[in-house]
Amino acid sequence: MARASFHQGNVQPSKYSHSYPLIKNSIALLVLIHVVVLKEYSEGITKFLSADVEHYANEYGQPTTALPIFYNPRMRLNRDLSVLFLSACMSKFEIERLCEPLGGSGVRSLRYLNECPSSLECHVFDINPQAIEIAKKNLATHIENSRAFVKIGDAKVLILQESREKRYDCLDIDPFGSPTPFMNGAIQSLKPKQGLLALTATDMPALCGVYPDVAIRKYSGRSIRSPFAHEQAVRLLIGKAYHTAGMNDAAIRPLVVLSTDHYIRVWMEVKSSRTQANKQAKSIGIVRFCPRCLARDIHSVKNISMLTEFQHLKNECDQNPSIAGPLWIGELFDKEILHKAKELLPKYETHFHKRARKIVDMMMDESEIKKPLYNDIHSICDAYTLSPPKFSDVMKRLEERGYVVSRTHFKSTAIRTDASEKMIRKTIEEILEER
Repeated sequence: MARASFHQGNVQPSKYSHSYPLIKNSIALLVLIHVVVLKEYSEGITKFLSADVEHYANEYGQPTTALPIFYNPRMRLNRDLSVLFLSACMSKFEIERLCEPLGGSGVRSLRYLNECPSSLECHVFDINPQAIEIAKKNLATHIENSRAFVKIGDAKVLILQESREKRYDCLDIDPFGSPTPFMNGAIQSLKPKQGLLALTATDMPALCGVYPDVAIRKYSGRSIRSPFAHEQAVRLLIGKAYHTAGMNDAAIRPLVVLSTDHYIRVWMEVKSSRTQANKQAKSIGIVRFCPRCLARDIHSVKNISMLTEFQHLKNECDQNPSIAGPLWIGELFDKEILHKAKELLPKYETHFHKRARKIVDMMMDESEIKKPLYNDIHSICDAYTLSPPKFSDVMKRLEERGYVVSRTHFKSTAIRTDASEKMIRKTIEEILEER
């Protein structure tokens, strides 16, 4: 990969320079004359410049706050799948105007413009002047002037300001941490008839039960430590989106969810409809979970007054159950979007991360099962002092009993099934007895 030093003070005016404000103080000027070590990267079929991650990385090779223009190569799979699912959504939704309010080097929008099958128009914002200049440079290299607009400023302000005359068809929020500070403005800036909202969250400790108070503060729901923590994280994020949309008299519908590595991502439809939002109230609920015997149950908040006594899986278990939520307990996948994504995948596959196909295949399989929360086979075996059997044996035995079962992309040691936790444990015990 090529590497170069990029002197901010000598940036050549690009076709987007009209959107860059004049420098009015010496502090900003000092920022602009800072020398940034650049490197050329390649993702999909797109080449672009960004700050050299290796040059600014910590001892573990990870990006740090010293990185003058944020770019994380480890999120390539995220961007690969984002290109795929946006392309799939374009077959169902009218998407002509997209906004990426936290643009960084502009790589995500650049890939959308360069790789998606559409004459898409992208608006890229960032508060970092160095990132803005690199985004301009990257976009000018590949994309004609009429399809890309770059602007510096606070994302929360620009989202609303730039959508005042014409709303966006799609908002893609990919922050470092939680997307919740941008959620209200994003929903307000989408077209009321139909909009696409993509959200990434990387604050997994809060969402997975390590910091439940932070989850309550940011996501309006409590997180708990559990074997299904990653799905809990996704459902807390969707639950927050539901509440935020509801405040704006809009309904949401999850299309695709992704949980991998250190982040989660959700693609959802947002549509102005108080009636639909009211109906969706049944899809907000709580999860009760016993960390000792692994018993669980799920209840809609609409029926919270009808809660029954918690049923443990061990008669002698007297552990008080932990409670997660409120969170989304409805469906996570749109089968039509997944089928379209799989249909499009061969077009992209040679340039995508090798894990992309496996993830899409598992998403399609688990989309057939409506029951929330996957079951971690290893956690069940640990709790009951059992040796983990082959997953294929457990799945086959459950299918023979008439249950629907699949692997899940959420966790490599888990399955998704409509069988009860008690039946899964019984099946494992039977398989082990037959050895």
